[in-house]
Amino acid sequence: MDKLDKIFFENRADFDEEPQNGHFERFEQKLKQAERKQGKPILSPFLKVAAVLVIILLSANLFFTIRSPKQKSKETAVIRNEMNEASFYYTSKINTGIRELETMAKDGIGSAIEIVQIKHELSEMDSLFLNLQQEYKANPNDERIINAMIEYYQTKLDIVNTIKTDLENVKQQKRKYNESTKM
Repeated sequence: MDKLDKIFFENRADFDEEPQNGHFERFEQKLKQAERKQGKPILSPFLKVAAVLVIILLSANLFFTIRSPKQKSKETAVIRNEMNEASFYYTSKINTGIRELETMAKDGIGSAIEIVQIKHELSEMDSLFLNLQQEYKANPNDERIINAMIEYYQTKLDIVNTIKTDLENVKQQKRKYNESTKM
């Protein structure tokens, strides 16, 4: 037997007593007084409306938080697609320009050694571009990296076009010189 059971068993006569007259009435009065002191929490209509608005705002916030990763992944896919298109465009233009330079070298404007040097310089630029590509993979939505990659392609294309223009100017000067010496 535990201690509590032992106490009840030993003092059983004290527990069997009937409450005194008016005990229940006094107990009821004490309960009413305690209720009056505590008071019931009164929610005004303003507080009810505020609680509903807070719940709605929290639900909306949760909805957009859950939804935003999907939207970001869509944006990332669009950016990657656009980046791939830009990469393809500039790469094809650069390769076309290099082929034209090779053709000009075969025609005697410029030399094969100069074309090799140009290709070497462009390949050195490509090694720098690899760093940009790694940064782009880590942060595909960073506009600074995307702009740097596009500037890289534009610069490389500008170099090829400048060399091509210079060689065409040399070609025209040779023609003028040859025309003036023949007469």
